[in-house]
Amino acid sequence: MFGNLFGRKKIIEDKEFTSDFDDALKRYIGVTDGKVDYEFKDKKGNVIPPSFAFEGTYNEWKTIQSVWDRRSVIFSALDEIYLSNIPKEQIIERFVIDRYPEKALMFSEKYISEDDLKNDEILASLSKCHFFLSNYDKSIELAQKAINLNSENKKAQIALADSLHMTNKHDEAHEIYQAILKSSTLKDWNKDEINIIEIIEYSNDILNSSVYAVGLLSNTATDETTWNKAAAEFYHCPFFRSQHAFWLIENDQNLKAIAKLISTTQEFPWYKDAVVNAKSIILQFREQMSSADLWESELEYLSEIIQKNDW
Repeated sequence: MFGNLFGRKKIIEDKEFTSDFDDALKRYIGVTDGKVDYEFKDKKGNVIPPSFAFEGTYNEWKTIQSVWDRRSVIFSALDEIYLSNIPKEQIIERFVIDRYPEKALMFSEKYISEDDLKNDEILASLSKCHFFLSNYDKSIELAQKAINLNSENKKAQIALADSLHMTNKHDEAHEIYQAILKSSTLKDWNKDEINIIEIIEYSNDILNSSVYAVGLLSNTATDETTWNKAAAEFYHCPFFRSQHAFWLIENDQNLKAIAKLISTTQEFPWYKDAVVNAKSIILQFREQMSSADLWESELEYLSEIIQKNDW
């Protein structure tokens, strides 16, 4: 009662924000299983939940709907505490999974030394970064170097398989995926049925690959809800987002597909498949609708990228 009279703010934890915070923190520092211990205190030394420790972030988080944008806001808040303390490979990861692989590459060019390139974890993160930038040959080169140093580096194995798949070496990629699955904890689950999301989600640490996820999802039996759940894992991957859009087209959801492709090209203008197909689909839609001015600014943007890159 007296606390209310004198204006003391009652501390009530927003458990949804705490859950999002915990998930973002694990991804930020590179932890999958288990709980990450942390403790935040106010000026009087009282332990407070993340929503009070990061009040400005929490208020912004409340205005955002998408999982990936909420995660991005929390990442920015975590930078203030953790960015100078996490290893270099995790800084690269932080930018990649926040949809900034170009920043990750800039960081690596500035701060990764020759000695760092003898570290399999750094090589694996760089390989992953180049995969998201569509530099598949470089990704393969770095992943193989990482595996030569540590044959059990799963991150390098996944990056290698993903890039091999994108260079049409599907059989080699499939062998790696199968080896990862066989050595995972999947065999110990003792479950009659395992759904797609359980295999690909980050927290289970089974096979967190956007390419493998698309392979599992690309069939007529998969519904949009499952695709959207997978998007929470792989929204930072232009390949996944493009394939999600193509699936929507196949299922007669053209407007959603076009919106998804356009947003992909805006965030990842180097991803040729999204750019070229976005322009083609817009032109087809214009013809079908007998309208010559639909998505005019978007079409101009796409045409400029195509011309610039001679695609």
